[in-house]
Formats: sequence, structure tokens, C-alpha cells
Amino acid sequence: MNFKIIVIGNEARDKAIKGANLLADATKMTLGPFGKNALMEKGQKITNDGVTISREIASGIKDELERRGALTLHEAAAKTNDIAGDGTTTSLILAQSILKEATALMGSGNTIASKKTASDVIKTIAKEKEEIIEKLTAKAQPIETEQELINSAIVSVEDKELGELIGKAQWKLGKDGVLTSEETAERISSVEYVNGIRIDNGFGTSLVMNNQEKQCLEVNNTQVILTNFVFNASMGITTSDPNNGFVAPLYPLLKQLYQSGKRDVVIMARAFSELAIKDCIENCNTGFHIIPINAPYVDQNEVMKDLAAVLGGTYFNAESSKLENMQLSDVGFARRIVAKLRMAEFTGEKDEHSEERLKNRLKELEKRLKGSQSEFEKKMLLGRIAQLTSGYGIIKVGANSDTERKYKKDKAEDCCNAVKAALQEGVVDGGGLAYKQIAETLPDTYILKRPLMSIYEQIFSTAPQGFEIESWIKDPVKVLRVALEEACSVASVFASVGIVIAFENPESLKDLFKK
Repeated sequence: MNFKIIVIGNEARDKAIKGANLLADATKMTLGPFGKNALMEKGQKITNDGVTISREIASGIKDELERRGALTLHEAAAKTNDIAGDGTTTSLILAQSILKEATALMGSGNTIASKKTASDVIKTIAKEKEEIIEKLTAKAQPIETEQELINSAIVSVEDKELGELIGKAQWKLGKDGVLTSEETAERISSVEYVNGIRIDNGFGTSLVMNNQEKQCLEVNNTQVILTNFVFNASMGITTSDPNNGFVAPLYPLLKQLYQSGKRDVVIMARAFSELAIKDCIENCNTGFHIIPINAPYVDQNEVMKDLAAVLGGTYFNAESSKLENMQLSDVGFARRIVAKLRMAEFTGEKDEHSEERLKNRLKELEKRLKGSQSEFEKKMLLGRIAQLTSGYGIIKVGANSDTERKYKKDKAEDCCNAVKAALQEGVVDGGGLAYKQIAETLPDTYILKRPLMSIYEQIFSTAPQGFEIESWIKDPVKVLRVALEEACSVASVFASVGIVIAFENPESLKDLFKK
């Protein structure tokens, strides 16, 4: 039996903050060149990835009220990871420090004039954040040489050889090229350039996630159906009557795929109803996996044509096509798909057929570029052309043992995101120095003054005597900006908590009323 526990006042706030502090205090020990790693129970994995560690800690806290606080703070790391792909530990440390300052401000003062309301504090933090981001952006230095990008990669991955490999690969791909990582059985890491594309949307439901640690869907060697149809009713695939449901026209095609030995098919569409998603999940239990992925948000029809050029097959536009006309030859193929909530990466085959498709598609895009009068459209077209032209790189991470390989793969994944961010928005002095420099220009009354010092102070708290941050060490502005934005967002609202509602399963009613 589930019981809803409601706690109000100081007890609620203190319990929630205790959980948040437990999470941050454990995770921040991993920050910096002298930070420690965490040994995870799952798979005996060793990592210093902030979002991974914080997720495990939060899920393992037994006290429900403390766990609610830890999960709330974890949101800062999770959002930072989704947007920037790095800086998750930084975001947690900032959030903890901001929460401390904001809570103290709202709890101090004996008069109405001296005590700040939650609304006042939230508005003040938002205003200060914007000022700080302006200062941070003004400090940005563009990446102008390959060596500068390599330096940024080495700082992120904490491995000279792997950093050089990643930095060189991203420099070759450019700021619009996509670089990802995967494990290889080889001992030495390498890079492979393939046909690939990244879109600005992700899986149709979190129920299809098969990598809980990374909160993503990973699928290899799968068929892909490209449409912008809206599946707003039962798909009718798992029912006894194949003619039942909105997507009944796809049933013959899906049956052919199954009979030909295919066991995975990704359906990309504008949207899926709950009933359509339910049918997808139920069908997966039969051994034929139907995976819903949402179509791109921006320039949907055109990006879907880009996908068709990379993956093969035919894009079926709801305005001009009928699903019942789809044949096996219209189905594309993805060597690998990695999808999150708001992003998906597709890797296609690289052969003479794919080269011809890409060549033809690039001609179409370049023709559109020449005829475009809109600066925004030109920018979008140039980005897409760059991605299709530069290709897609995969860092194949090798090592002497599985434990080392998994550790380095996690570091490489964060590094790939960091170097791309560095190319996009430039870099600033690393090791918390940029935050510290800005903090020193702020009045003592600023709520965010002390939190901005926390990254620098944490790095030096674990460093040996005499340690100095070298001038070549740089941090991507995008990572620092997003980490601060998400930390402010979570911590400022968290500070206003005065009631916590959670579920608990006491062994008996007597346990419920224990004092």
C-alpha cells in the first residue's frame, strides 16, 4: 500500500536540502585534474561523469524527502548534459552554492523590510545571471587553430593522446560536423569517418530507452521508415485484425520486414499518440521491435530529405504521399541510432550508393542556397550542407581492459561535446578562472558572487600545494554558460520550497505514525 507523506515548513526544506547537499558533496569530489573517480555498483564501472554519478546517488537515497531534494538538484546536471553535453559537475556545484546563498537570504532578517521573499530572490538571481552571461560572452576567444582545439580537448578528456585524436577529428569536421564515441575491442583508439546526421528531436517515448545510465536509446543495424504522418490512434499492428488502426496501411510492409528476418524498425513521424506508442511497446514484446522517433522540429520536410540521403529509402510526406504505397525499397537503413529526448544521431552505410545520394542532395541544397534571400535560411542551409559534406566522425575508444575502456569512452563522449561547444561559442580561461574573474568585479551584495568562486575553490581544494592553472587551459563558453543557466534555474526555485510531498511504503500503519 502506498502512503503519501506530506511535510511542511523547516523540516521539509531541511530534509530536501540535506539530500541535495549529499548529492553535491559526493559528486564535486570528482572535479578538476586532481579529482577522484567514483566506483559504481552497476557493472563495477569507474567514472567521474557528474550526471552519471548524481543519478546513481539520487536513486539510492532511502529517505524519500531527501531523495526528492537530491533529484531536484540532479535536474541541473541532467539539463546541462542535454544541452551542452559537458559541465554537469560544474552545474551541480554552482546549484548547491546558489541554493545555500538563496536559502540564507530568505531565512535572514527579523523585519519585513530585511527579509527577502522567494519571488524577490528568483528575480534577483535571474537578473544577475544575465549580467554574468554577458560578461562571460564578452570574454570569449574564438578557436582559430587546430592546436587550440586540441588543447581544449586534452583539458576535457584528461588524456593527451585521446585529446589530440578528438581535437584533430573535430577540426577536420568543423563546427557543424558531428563527432561521437563508441567502444572498440582494439587497444588503441582511432577515428572513423562515416555518413551521419544529427537532428533536433528524439525518441517518441522514454519507454524505448535501453541505456538507462545515459538515458538514451541505442540501436544498431535497423530499418528506418521516414514520414511526417501523425500517428494519433492505435497502430493496429499487435491486434488480431491488421486492418484496425490509423496505420493499417503500414501493416503489409511491416509484415514483409518481419518475414524477411528484420527484427528492428524505427518509424519516424511528426507525432505519436499514447495509443500508438502503447502498440509500439506491446509489439516489442513479441520480438519485432517498432521504435517511435519524432521528426525534426526545424525545417522538417527538408531535414527529412537529408536523412533519406544519408540512410537511403524514401521520405513519405503526408501532404503528397500515402502510406499504403510504401514498398520495401522505400525503407532506409541505419547502421546505428542514438536518441535522447531532444536529439537523435543517425549513422548510415558508406558505399557508392550513399555517395551518389549525398552528391545529388548537396546539389539541391546548394541550388536553394544560391536562390535564398533570407539570412536565417542561408545560415541553416550552410549548417546542413556542412554536416552532409564534412560527414560524421566516430571516436573508437580502445584500452587494455573493459573497465578502462568504459571510463575512457565516457570521457571521450563528454570531450566530443566540449570541443564542438568550443568551436561554436569560443573559450575562456579554464579551471574556474573565468567565473572567478567575473565574481571579483561584482558587488558583495550579489547573490551569485560567492557561487561563482565555488568552481575555482573546489579545484584547488584537491590540488597539491603550489599548483597553478596554466594559461593554455581553456573552457568552452557554451559549457560554462549552460551550467550557470541550469544551476540558477533549479537552485532559485528549489530555495522557495516549503512543502515536500512524497510516497512511502511503511511496513505497517504503526510505522507511519512513529515520531
